[in-house]
Amino acid sequence: MIDQMANINLSYLIELSKNTGRAVEQFENFNQFLLEQGCMFEENPLPILLKPNFISPKQTRILTYAVEKISGVLNKFIGLYLRDEQVRNVLKFSDEENELFFIDPRYTIPLVISRLDAFMNDYAVKFLEFNCDSPAGASYSDVVELGFRNVLQKYSSLDSWDVEYTSRNGPLLDGLLTCYNEFRADNPSLPSQPVIAIVDWQDVSTSTEFEMLRKFFSDKGCPTLITSPQQFSISGDCLLADGEQVHLIYKRVITRELLEKRHEAEDFIEGIRDGLACACNPFRSYIVGNKKILAALTDPRFQHIYDADELEVIRRTIPWTKILADTKVTYKGFAVGLRTFISDNRERLVLKPATSYGGKDVFLGNETDQETWQRVIDENIEAEGWVVQEYVPIPREIFPVIEGETLNLQLKNVNINPFAFLGKYSGTTSRVSDSSIINVSQGGGIVPTVKVTKKKDIIKLS
Repeated sequence: MIDQMANINLSYLIELSKNTGRAVEQFENFNQFLLEQGCMFEENPLPILLKPNFISPKQTRILTYAVEKISGVLNKFIGLYLRDEQVRNVLKFSDEENELFFIDPRYTIPLVISRLDAFMNDYAVKFLEFNCDSPAGASYSDVVELGFRNVLQKYSSLDSWDVEYTSRNGPLLDGLLTCYNEFRADNPSLPSQPVIAIVDWQDVSTSTEFEMLRKFFSDKGCPTLITSPQQFSISGDCLLADGEQVHLIYKRVITRELLEKRHEAEDFIEGIRDGLACACNPFRSYIVGNKKILAALTDPRFQHIYDADELEVIRRTIPWTKILADTKVTYKGFAVGLRTFISDNRERLVLKPATSYGGKDVFLGNETDQETWQRVIDENIEAEGWVVQEYVPIPREIFPVIEGETLNLQLKNVNINPFAFLGKYSGTTSRVSDSSIINVSQGGGIVPTVKVTKKKDIIKLS
């Protein structure tokens, strides 16, 4: 099936290249469609390339299984963290963070919305980090796939393939409402159709996604407003945003940033603490959004909570990761001093802050000089706020790049970003980039990840 994926990619690119004028026109129309849909990143249309990331049914099954197993693992770990002081001592969250984590969300599954970023080489999935605090991109992905539906209908090279698309907005809203209905079981006076508040700082780069979600939620019968943490107030038993009572909070504000401005958001936090509105994700989801979680999942001290299947998925999908500290660890069965090991093995390792996002301050050893590498180690090893991870080879694929009236085929780095809502796989998107740090905020682009299945040959009887 991997050979078949190579075939579909090749035939698609050949057909695209044979008619550059048509491809340029489609690219322009696609960008106009993104503008009309409000699918913007900062002030420009979301950057796209004119080819999806095709994956096979077997790859889709492997990815789905890994995402759903790891989602269960992460939910179990959140529970372990809340009841085990040893785990808390290892991860070293602040007292302020822990205070938020212990706020009861009043529903069962803490990890409501997640995006589990990974590389997929053939049939091997490797998770690099988990976006579990306030992951973006679900609605963007729906719009991009909608645009591609129109484009892909025009390619005869795809006539012998079934192309499967995914909707995320619907499952996202279903997940939010599932948690809300469990939340309101103790307070039946709350309305069955809640007023939803999408909450983040003003003028964030992903704010146009909020507008798309507001329209979708409202069209499905849930009045929705977009606001910021500073706009909340408490009136009796009601939590108000911009003077209007809200019942369900879709929390897009990053918890770490919220704590940095806590003095501006006390009513927002207190309203959630007092159970005046249901908030998704809950603050405790941030526990497994920290990159230290990849080290904790493979720590034998904390693996007693997982079953055999979960342990096997952890072994196969989590790269060797350790908290950056001056300590001894095990690497491939050998005990090593971590500080010396990192210094001596730069080209096989990656250093990254445990709490950063958007590809910020990630140092790939094979692209970093030894002096800079050593400086990063020395400056951060005492605080234990960084992780070191074994380098995972980056998948590469040829994509069409259109600049003006010219089409070029270029080799790009590719990752996959599967979504899970309440632990269920909910489709994936892909990011592509020239840079090894693949992120839209770092100059990358978005393409849909679509499952393609070869149509069965039809034998005509004469």
